[in-house]
Amino acid sequence: MQNIVLIRDPEHDKSFYPRFNLEDSSSFRDLDDHSKNVLKRLYYDYYFHRQDKLWRQNALKTLPALLNSSDMLACGEDLGLIPACVHPVMQELGLIGLRIQRMPSEPDLEFGIPSQYSYMTVCAPSCHDCSTLRAWWEEDEERRHRFFKSVIGSDDLPPSQCVPDLAHLIIRQHIESPSMWAIFPLQDLLALKEEYMTRPATEETINDPTNPKHYWRYRVHVTMESLIKDKELKTTIKDLIQGSGRSYPHIGEAERQLSQETAALALGKQ
Repeated sequence: MQNIVLIRDPEHDKSFYPRFNLEDSSSFRDLDDHSKNVLKRLYYDYYFHRQDKLWRQNALKTLPALLNSSDMLACGEDLGLIPACVHPVMQELGLIGLRIQRMPSEPDLEFGIPSQYSYMTVCAPSCHDCSTLRAWWEEDEERRHRFFKSVIGSDDLPPSQCVPDLAHLIIRQHIESPSMWAIFPLQDLLALKEEYMTRPATEETINDPTNPKHYWRYRVHVTMESLIKDKELKTTIKDLIQGSGRSYPHIGEAERQLSQETAALALGKQ
C-alpha cells in the first residue's frame, strides 16, 4: 500500500496526486531518469507552489485564533521542507522560529551559524526529535570533519567524541547568539562534564520520529539532587549565561540587591 508514487483522487477517477516523499518508494527508484524528473517537478510544484496560497489563507485564519487564546509565546517549528509562505506569515504574525544548527533554514549552508540567527528565533544544538549533540557528533566522521573546519574554524583532526571543551564551545555559540531564546536539552548540558559522559551517546535520544517503536523512553542517568550539589557544573553554566549577557538581572546586580535587602532586614530587626 505504501509503495506507490501517485494517489488516485477518490472523487475523480482520472486525477492523481503525488504521495509525500515519493522518492523513498522502490516504485520511483525503478523508473527511468526522464520519468523521475517529470515526477519530481510535479511533486515540488504540488507541495511547494500550487498549494502556497491555500497554506497562507488557512494559516492567517487559524493561527490568529490560536495566538489570541493564550498569553504564552508561540514558536513555529519552521524546519525542513516548508511552503514558501511560512516565513512571511510567521513574520506577519510575530511568530518566533526554531533554529537547530544541524538543520539550517538557509539552503546553501550545511550547518547553521548561531551568530547570524535573527532575534525572533529559539536556538538549540539539538531537540527531543533528534539525536543529542554527543550522538550527532559520533554519527558521521566526514560530517564531523566538515563541521570542525567550517564552524570551529580548525583544520586539525577533530576528536572522535564530543569532549567537554567542544560541547562548551558549541553551547557558547548558541547562548551568545542574537536569538531571543537559547534552550538546551539536559543531555547537551551534561556533555560539559566528562563525569556525565559514561552513558553511550546513542541512548540519550528522547524520540526518534523515524522509528515507531522508539518514543519518549529516555530517563536521565543522573539524579537532580546530585546535579544541584555539583558546584563545578553549575558554575560553568552560570559563567556561560553571565558572559553572554542573557542573565537578568545581571548576576552582580542581583547579588548587590540581595546584599542590600539582607542589610535592610538586619537593620529592621534591630
